[in-house]
Amino acid sequence: MSRLTFSATLLLAVSSTSLAQQAAFTANDTGPATDAIFETKDAAVVTAGFAPLAKTELRKGEREVRIWYSGFGNPQYLVIIRQNGANVTGRLMLWWDQYYENSPASADVRVDNFVRSGYDCGPISKRDSHFGEDRWISSTCEAKLKGAPDWKALLAEIESHALPQSSAANADAQSDSENWGITVERKTGANYGVSHYRTALNFGAPEPGRGPKLQDMINALAASARRDPVVAQH
Repeated sequence: MSRLTFSATLLLAVSSTSLAQQAAFTANDTGPATDAIFETKDAAVVTAGFAPLAKTELRKGEREVRIWYSGFGNPQYLVIIRQNGANVTGRLMLWWDQYYENSPASADVRVDNFVRSGYDCGPISKRDSHFGEDRWISSTCEAKLKGAPDWKALLAEIESHALPQSSAANADAQSDSENWGITVERKTGANYGVSHYRTALNFGAPEPGRGPKLQDMINALAASARRDPVVAQH
């Protein structure tokens, strides 16, 4: 069993709904970036119709920040904030992976059903993704947020807790669990940087004031996309 397949076993969120529904997907991915931390992240952004941020071309004065929150549960969260002058916009993407042994059609769909039942999101996009011996269906949808988030304030708060770009390499090198926690990508013009933080769900002590703070902010944003629980009628 590969490293990512073992991780997927931990991530599977099970619902009691039918497994019969299968969604269409596009054929083989050539593989995301070589760094382990972006194996599934790059696949997810391509599935959502974007390019990996490191390969995205931004015009002068444009800035984009992507905050990935990966924990022991599904879905995973991707916050995308884009700034063009004084205009700041954002969106929340939900993403998850469904590994398979023999064919894409055999991939488990319980996570699909779990996400649909728990979150208000748009259509689910799917893609057959490969990286080395790992084979999985990359799935994404855009969350429908209640209210109007203050993206400018969120961006400022994120940047106040993010490491400088020059420190990104050291942050990644010190992480023992790169696929879990908070990963912050940011790009301004041609300048690109990455920071990675442990959270309260990681093995080992979290970094005070960094990972846990970002974790709380993203959880609060995601909560605004959750469906109201259905109260049983007696």
